[in-house]
Amino acid sequence: MDNSNILLTLIGAVALLLWGVRMVRTGLTRAFGSALRVVIAKASEDRVRAFLAGVGVTTVLQSSTATALLLASFAGRGLVALPIAIAIMLGADVGTTLAAQVFAFDVKWLWAVAVIAGVLVFNAAADNRAKSAGRIFIGLGLMLLALSLVAGVSKDLRDSVTLRALLGSVAAQPVFAVVFSAIVTWLAHSSLAMVLLIMSLATTGAVTPVLAFSLVLGANIGGAFAPFAALAASPVAA
Repeated sequence: MDNSNILLTLIGAVALLLWGVRMVRTGLTRAFGSALRVVIAKASEDRVRAFLAGVGVTTVLQSSTATALLLASFAGRGLVALPIAIAIMLGADVGTTLAAQVFAFDVKWLWAVAVIAGVLVFNAAADNRAKSAGRIFIGLGLMLLALSLVAGVSKDLRDSVTLRALLGSVAAQPVFAVVFSAIVTWLAHSSLAMVLLIMSLATTGAVTPVLAFSLVLGANIGGAFAPFAALAASPVAA
């Protein structure tokens, strides 16, 4: 596969990954959004419970950004005390890490099962909640398929002299790698998708451990900046 086809396939796989993450998040929000809000509201009674609620909600939503925006709406109106909100956000950071760890296991082959199940549930559903559940399964399948495509193209990426030289030059400038990853993550509004992409590239040796570390660090910064920018005009607590 030539360099142009490698890059085109990689970009397409990244777009598919982002769309899969979005489908899972929107499906869960539509189906169980009110229940997740209740969980966050009840978590305000205790910091440990708040931390665990942050872990659970973010693991399910697969987006610490979504949790942050949801929580900020409560904190901005004084419905959640600031120490409790911080505990929930600490849990959210752990939750998004656990979500990435789940996809780190060898479960990519389940993409077809997830897509088939999602399509069947979506077509057979009579209410919006059931249709949203089907959307969740389809999103998970698309994420797994995207990771499979990334893993496949990563081998060609590793063997390409031109692209290997390009990645080598980026690896020699870790600060640039951090900034680049932060910007891309902020634009994508999904640190999970970015980390999964880096994970797949690192697994096949397409990127070195040092470069992967720099990119993950940038993804964390970009993931934190996205909700901060969205809430710039909100009250201080938010």
